Amino acid sequence: MSEIHKLERACIRAWPAKHETDIHGWRAFATAGRSGRVNSAWPLAWRGRDLAAAIEAAEAWAATHNIRAAFKLADGAIHPPSLPDALAQRGYRPETPTLVMTRTLGQTPPPDRLVQLADEPTDSFWTPLRLAAPSPEDFAERADIVLRTTPPRAFAIAQLEHQPAAIGFGDITDGLLGLYLMRTAPNARRQGLARDIVRALCGWGAANGAHTAYLQVEQSNEAAVALYASDGFETAYSYSYWIKP
Repeated sequence: MSEIHKLERACIRAWPAKHETDIHGWRAFATAGRSGRVNSAWPLAWRGRDLAAAIEAAEAWAATHNIRAAFKLADGAIHPPSLPDALAQRGYRPETPTLVMTRTLGQTPPPDRLVQLADEPTDSFWTPLRLAAPSPEDFAERADIVLRTTPPRAFAIAQLEHQPAAIGFGDITDGLLGLYLMRTAPNARRQGLARDIVRALCGWGAANGAHTAYLQVEQSNEAAVALYASDGFETAYSYSYWIKP
């Protein structure tokens, strides 16, 4: 199995959808229609013969669960390789190019501030997530996803002026530490809190058997990409969601 496939499968386990099914080797996910990773079809393998029929089956799955049909195409992990052309012919276009960045875990610098780590989410954990969410529905879906995760996991919280200000979630799958829910309350941004969260979670991951950390960040978020790069993360590959405009 390629490193890309290992990372993609770790993402599936670390960020679990509410519903999932197999479509000729593809994995199709549905939750509440907000987070792309849990509301799309992932073509990580192909056991079918009729590509058009498989696309139609994925579209029907999405319609059954009241979500928009979407295909998450990761560079180096698209099966069959002709899928992008087939989707383009049906009116699909790539959106939201996203980088998957990784770094080897070893000697991780400690955070500059105290970061609290827990294996269960506390009331304080939800506050920055709620404040940073674009809508109550987005917050509700992500909270629902988090509550379906299983150990080993860690919930990180950094405070500013004695208030919860930044959070992150870490999950270990097959030696891979996934960093999720990197959120900072609007009034606490550009204070270095995100770096503190990353370093605390990386330290926790290394202490709990992880050898590599990964995260996903939209390519357009140049500030976040620069932050992660400055802490040793490098782009491993990218993916986009193919959606009909």
